[in-house]
Amino acid sequence: MNNNFDYNSVPYGYAHCFNHQCPKADSCMRHFAALHATFDVPYISIVNPACIPADTSACSYFHLFKRIRVAWGISHLLDNVLYKDAYVLKKQMLAHFGKNLYYRFYRKERHINPSEQAFIHQLLLQKGITEEPRFDSYTEEYDW
Repeated sequence: MNNNFDYNSVPYGYAHCFNHQCPKADSCMRHFAALHATFDVPYISIVNPACIPADTSACSYFHLFKRIRVAWGISHLLDNVLYKDAYVLKKQMLAHFGKNLYYRFYRKERHINPSEQAFIHQLLLQKGITEEPRFDSYTEEYDW
């Protein structure tokens, strides 16, 4: 696991798990967050130990530790698209994501997760644009 982990990336209210005996602990995001909790965060959410099932192989609180490739920014997404198509595509994205989220994507205040990237790609395909969407940049992030 990553030693350069920034605990500030853990979403507010994300439940931590301190069950060190769990056989899935090494691959669980909740346990990973618990191991990296910092002293400057006085309160955290935890999974109630009384709710952890005896058979931890079927734990409903288990969250697989993985990283995903996220995109940042849509400022050049429609550069090579005809104006009339770009206008329609922008309206469709605004209708789907809402004005607030759309402009957070645009200003790179929020990443675009893989399912959102796929939705944007589908919109482009509907307009006959077969090339992959061109986002401003990409990073690997934890999948919370």
